[in-house]
Amino acid sequence: MDSTNPYHHTSSFINLLNSQDDSHILPPNPYECLELGSANVPVFSTEWSDDDPSEDEAPIAGKKGKKAKKPRRNWSSTEDVVLISGWLNTSKDPVVGNEQKGAVFWERIAAYYNSSPKLKGVEKRGHICCKQRWSKVNDAVNKFVGSYLAASKQQTSGQNDDDVVSMAHQIFSKDYGCKFTCEHAWRELRYDQKWIAQSTHGKAKRRKCEADSDSVGVEDKEARPIGVKAAKAAAKAKGKAKLSPVEGEETNALKEIQSIWEIKQKDHAAKEKLIIIKEKKNRTKLLERLLGKTEPLSDIEIDLKNKLINELLA
Repeated sequence: MDSTNPYHHTSSFINLLNSQDDSHILPPNPYECLELGSANVPVFSTEWSDDDPSEDEAPIAGKKGKKAKKPRRNWSSTEDVVLISGWLNTSKDPVVGNEQKGAVFWERIAAYYNSSPKLKGVEKRGHICCKQRWSKVNDAVNKFVGSYLAASKQQTSGQNDDDVVSMAHQIFSKDYGCKFTCEHAWRELRYDQKWIAQSTHGKAKRRKCEADSDSVGVEDKEARPIGVKAAKAAAKAKGKAKLSPVEGEETNALKEIQSIWEIKQKDHAAKEKLIIIKEKKNRTKLLERLLGKTEPLSDIEIDLKNKLINELLA
């Protein structure tokens, strides 16, 4: 072969490689058979999770710089009650409650929650966490309200409220496929006007009763609580119309005196009428006597007779 050939050395190098043992052969490419879409992901591939750690699942540092999720902290019934109390107290003031933004509203609730003496020693929670928990509790309680209403429709004589609640739990479990675990929250919110007005506002919630398959609706029948200004105006108007105890006693005394006076007036008029009737009878008798005399009447008797006749005919 011509030494001037530029590929002479390259060809000799290839022959040298082919003459080596198998132990010196380079290992094959481990990814040359890897197809697109294969489930075998290389060990150095990067994956992410859709889970976004919340306040209760914040990542914490572990060994060798690895991060691990902070275990989720469940809500106790006491925490739920304090959260509900914070929501009710913060939303009770219609003027302040309506004029503040959502973030400020929940920050106030979180501040109420974290400052409660009932939760002394318990780790604090942020306003986002409080809002998320309230949303879950509110949704569950709203559903249980429909179950309780259906159970009330099926209540028979001899059953008390505990029996109705037990029946409502059964209806809830059958309808939603899980147990109702927020009875403590339902009892806190059950009779509160503010929550009733908000929870029943908007669309009516309907469900079918187990017994007769009739639809039971939870309609928006509750009126929205009046504002502070309207409440003050109503109280002021009511105060003006309402008399003080002393004025009330004086008014009652005057009414009683007036009633007695009217009775006496009627009695006096009746007595006067009776006297007139008696006098008329006496004059009639006297006239009859004068007319019944056979002997001639004197001048005085004649004048008296004429006077009596004129009075009776008048």
